[in-house]
Amino acid sequence: MSIVRFISGDKTLLIAPAGYGKTHTLAKCVELTPENEKQLILTHTHAGIASIKEKFRKLNISTRKYHIETITGFAQKYVLAFYLEEDIPPQENSREYYPFIVKEAKKLFQLYSVKKTVKYSYQGLFVDEYQDCTKSQHKMIMALSNILPTHILGDPMQGVFGFSEPLVDFENDLNDFEKVDELDTPWRWKINGNNEDLGEMLKTIRQILESDNKTINLTAYNTTVDYVEINEHDIYSNQSNYKQKLNKLILNRDNNTDFQSLLLIVPEYYENNIPKGNITARSRLKERIDYSNRLILLEAIDAKDFYNISRNIDELVLNIFRKRKKIKSMNDNLFSKLFNKGNLNDWIKDDRLINKRGDKSIIKNKLNEKIDSFIKSSTIKKLLDIILFMKIDMEFKTKRYDLLSSIIKSMNMAISENKTIYEAMVSHKNIVRRVGKKIQGKCIGTTLLTKGLEFDTVAILNAHRFEDYKHFYVAVTRACKKLVIFSEMNILKFDKANI
Repeated sequence: MSIVRFISGDKTLLIAPAGYGKTHTLAKCVELTPENEKQLILTHTHAGIASIKEKFRKLNISTRKYHIETITGFAQKYVLAFYLEEDIPPQENSREYYPFIVKEAKKLFQLYSVKKTVKYSYQGLFVDEYQDCTKSQHKMIMALSNILPTHILGDPMQGVFGFSEPLVDFENDLNDFEKVDELDTPWRWKINGNNEDLGEMLKTIRQILESDNKTINLTAYNTTVDYVEINEHDIYSNQSNYKQKLNKLILNRDNNTDFQSLLLIVPEYYENNIPKGNITARSRLKERIDYSNRLILLEAIDAKDFYNISRNIDELVLNIFRKRKKIKSMNDNLFSKLFNKGNLNDWIKDDRLINKRGDKSIIKNKLNEKIDSFIKSSTIKKLLDIILFMKIDMEFKTKRYDLLSSIIKSMNMAISENKTIYEAMVSHKNIVRRVGKKIQGKCIGTTLLTKGLEFDTVAILNAHRFEDYKHFYVAVTRACKKLVIFSEMNILKFDKANI
């Protein structure tokens, strides 16, 4: 493709399949822009920000040449500057907050003063992962495209974010944009010792999923895919082939370097009107399959639990002296949200600490002292001391590392900046949204949480539960070297994309 042609037009569009060098192309585009110009780069996720920044660093692209944010983070910055706090829905109510932010930002970008500010700050706009733009986000981007030369990168095959409102339609909504040549080489699998045969196989799967007959026969790719026929309930049986294969990946006793970068993908679906694969289900699954606590449970940046637990802490600090069962209240509203149930049950029973002998009695007494100190004079710092004591000294495990980490950071911020925990959590999440967050190691997540990321080894659990071919395509293309698919059936049929 012609990068010069792509960056020269006022409104251009590039179709980029997963793993075909989109981020590298974006980096080369910015590299070729004039040295005295700054490009605005917008994407959808904090992981996407981190991925782009890492690619730019590797190519030694000066940070003076670009500014990168999520679409909602960029919109939020302007709306917060122009609107009173009481006029904006609370941030934890994401169903109302983000549509409001995007809708009002679009109006602001039509004002002369704001247009002037944007044009003074940036000389061009690149929007990554455009297939995940909702109709409202698309309208906001179109308002920006009337201010700055706009270059869109995306892939309709990866549009999986349309759970709140319809996604942008590449065929009908982008008629004003010139489409340049589509990227056609699966570079992700040709470099860094990755699996070139896997890349070619995924290219074939893409062609099938783009056709009218969206049927994948997993046994047809047995030289490049490790297909494991399973009964999905056997994942909890230690003697089953399912559990043993999974343990081999997680524990990696043979020190296979390909398994050090591991992603387990769990499909999200409904069964008897009960959501499966959500954060509650995944945290329970992690607890059952990850006894060694090696997996990082990936979470949505604005999951309600982050805000709800922050409010719980604020309430505990203010009102612990009013509680009849103080330790039980602390356990129910905070400790049980952060730490594994087994650890807590060893030390806490109802409203008291369990008596211990030997060295454990010393630990129990220290914990009791910290709890008594908090009850007598409830401060954020004293409550944080208890959490850190449980985490570090008592070595309590957590099934939700990101939640625990965010709570600790927010409590520290609340102490240093004299804020409530809730206010600090909002600030912390906004910082992550703008700065980005690198994800690596061994993780368990969903397609929505891992799109745009890549891992050496990807294992898809219960692949037969995927109803949407786009989610399946996103899942399989996260793998660079090894792809393992656990499924009850070898034939996967997809009728449509459920978005």
